[in-house]
Amino acid sequence: MSVPHPGGDPNANLYAQLKRDVLDRVPQITTVEFVPDNIEATQLRAVFDPTRLEDPPTGPESPVLIVKWYRQDPHDWFRINYTDPNTGFHAGWHQDEDHPDLGRTHFQYSAATTEDRWGITFEHETPSLILWEIVEALLEDVRPTYQDANEDS
Repeated sequence: MSVPHPGGDPNANLYAQLKRDVLDRVPQITTVEFVPDNIEATQLRAVFDPTRLEDPPTGPESPVLIVKWYRQDPHDWFRINYTDPNTGFHAGWHQDEDHPDLGRTHFQYSAATTEDRWGITFEHETPSLILWEIVEALLEDVRPTYQDANEDS
């Protein structure tokens, strides 16, 4: 069961900053959109070029990263989810109330015949730097390690 964000309006200025400072700078990402638009943005949608994702390779359809972020005290609420329609792989970084047993923030993934989740911490506290950490982890560790988990089992 998914726990909705605890309230408040999303910060369109924050989305503009995350787009400009992080997502627009990732060479594997071809487009970044404000959803529903740049005035009433409730999320960002980043589209990956599948030909630029080589380790491991993916299929012809474009994987997507969805960013939902709400600024609030004492801790921001966010969900950052990567989905690859070619492989069915999903990875998510969530700072919400879904799994209090895992702490404030957790990582989860599902691939082929396996799924798992565990608590995580970030090196930084600034939203842009947290998103950089996530994108870097996605490209360097998460996709290569978990995308094809148990596929041949």
